[in-house]
Amino acid sequence: MIARILFLPIGILLGTVLARKVGANAFEKGWAGSRGTLPPTATTERATWPEVVGAAALRGSIIAVTAAAFTRLGASTFRYLFGYWPGEKSPAPAPQLRQRSE
Repeated sequence: MIARILFLPIGILLGTVLARKVGANAFEKGWAGSRGTLPPTATTERATWPEVVGAAALRGSIIAVTAAAFTRLGASTFRYLFGYWPGEKSPAPAPQLRQRSE
C-alpha cells in the first residue's frame, strides 16, 4: 500500500503529463508528415467527418499507448530502485466471471 502512495506522484508525472506531451507531439508530427497539414479539430470547417473522427481516435490511441508505456517504465524503475511493485500483482477477474464461480 505504501508503494502505491509513493509511486502516485511518479505515475501522475510520467503517465499523464509527460506521456500526453510526447504522444501529442508524435501524433502531430506523424499526421503532418503523412498528410502535409496539421490534424483537424472538431471545429475545422473544411475537414470531413471521417477526418475529424479519425484524427481524434488516432490521437487518443497514441496518447493512451504512450501513457501506458511511460507508466509501466516508471513502475519497473520503481521496483528496481525500491524492491516493491507499486500496482496490483495480477488483473482482477471480470465481474461476470466472478459471479459464475460463486
